[in-house]
Amino acid sequence: MISLYTTLFNISRLNIDFDDVFSNWLYYCDEIIISTFKKDVGEIEQEISKSKFYDPHKIKIISKELDIEGDVFWEGKLKNEGLQFCKNKVVIQCDMDERISGEPILFHYLCNHILSHGSPCSIMLPTIDLYEDLDHYVNVGYKWYLHRKKGTYRGSVKWARKDNGDLDPEKSDTCELIDKDANLISCIGKVDLEDNGPKIIHLGYLDLEERNNVNKFWGKIWNHRSEGEFDPSFLPEEVQSGDSRKQKHNLTKPLWPNL
Repeated sequence: MISLYTTLFNISRLNIDFDDVFSNWLYYCDEIIISTFKKDVGEIEQEISKSKFYDPHKIKIISKELDIEGDVFWEGKLKNEGLQFCKNKVVIQCDMDERISGEPILFHYLCNHILSHGSPCSIMLPTIDLYEDLDHYVNVGYKWYLHRKKGTYRGSVKWARKDNGDLDPEKSDTCELIDKDANLISCIGKVDLEDNGPKIIHLGYLDLEERNNVNKFWGKIWNHRSEGEFDPSFLPEEVQSGDSRKQKHNLTKPLWPNL
């Protein structure tokens, strides 16, 4: 089976339907690892335990002490903490606003393909950015979602480091899939976006008011990476309705399965 690893923090700022999250993820995976800051463990345990799909044997919280104002690399370190805690040989990284979609047998095929390689590797999955409703989208991207656990890490790729060791934010978000020497893990395949094919559904732009609320936190992080200093007063430009890229996707509903 597949282990899923994710991060969760600042839960009071978020509007998360944990029934939907866990029901979808456990449809494909037999383990969910949630990594967070030590200070947030109690609050997260309290909230996720309210879900009817919560199972402490399948959903586990791990924590790490990190300084988001002093360490620009903290996000990759937090994701890597979850990755290293996974028990299965093949893993998938998802955020709380992402759902997995596609025929499970095709995911099993991809897992077997990954395990047939002797070295650490990954397969790129398409991610479709829904926009304002479940019928429209604005973008399809590809990321290293599904990969082998052994020999893989999350962090900044080495060529994204400046001579003084600082991050070059144009080359890294601190969360690349890398080996022990900070080289990118090889990608052995790229899955096309198809109706029943493996893919990720991104819900981050369904509610633009909620998106702008979340961006009040992330805008400070993005600004920290680009400017080198954490500015607690920084506010990003708001996401507005009316994106010219908006179009119908014509995918079959429901877009993702649940238990």
